[in-house]
Amino acid sequence: MRASTDDATAVYSVSAAVMNVTSSTSGGDDPVTATSHHAYVLLTTVTSILSMLGCAMLVVADAAFRDLRSHGRRLLTWLSVADCLTAVGNLTGVAW
Repeated sequence: MRASTDDATAVYSVSAAVMNVTSSTSGGDDPVTATSHHAYVLLTTVTSILSMLGCAMLVVADAAFRDLRSHGRRLLTWLSVADCLTAVGNLTGVAW
């Protein structure tokens, strides 16, 4: 089957339209980009706060129940503290 000139013109106009949309959305004032940035900030903030709360709960549980301490739980506590520091860093990075 042979392509007609109408088909070639249609393909060219569609590809030109796609290139136009792509070039217009790469700017900094695009509302879609701004919306996705706000969603990223919100998601990072919520997950960082939840991570810090979880860390605080594990540290409090470790301090409250001294009889349940073991090497594994001590490792879990320190890994939780490291995760809390990572969450603080993520939250600071989003805030500035």
